[in-house]
Amino acid sequence: MKQLLQLPPWLYMIGFILFQVSGSLLLRVASQRTGWPAFGWFSFGNIVGLCGVTCMWLALRTQNPNITFALCQGGAFCALQLACYLAFRIPLRPAQWIGVAFIAAGVVCVQWNGAVAKLHPQVIAQNQ
Repeated sequence: MKQLLQLPPWLYMIGFILFQVSGSLLLRVASQRTGWPAFGWFSFGNIVGLCGVTCMWLALRTQNPNITFALCQGGAFCALQLACYLAFRIPLRPAQWIGVAFIAAGVVCVQWNGAVAKLHPQVIAQNQ
């Protein structure tokens, strides 16, 4: 178990995105069912989502929370929009695609600022 906790943080972040998107898609499948099959898909979707939350918890153990939350939540949101479009043919209007692009750009900006801070911590300290 100790080795599992020592994986690179980016792997946990990717895991969060994959599990969150998969769990959300499974919840959509559950919403289209009735009776016990709906409960089964609902339960499975929540278990998969819990795996995603666990990945974020593990990533937060070693990473800056601002960067981790931005990458995980923003990345999952953008990936979910694309996955819904591909899996369920749920179209987005052009303005909605622009919104997704802005969120993706914001995630890149937050990550870029974090990378600059690692390379030049004295510059960041001067600007605060």
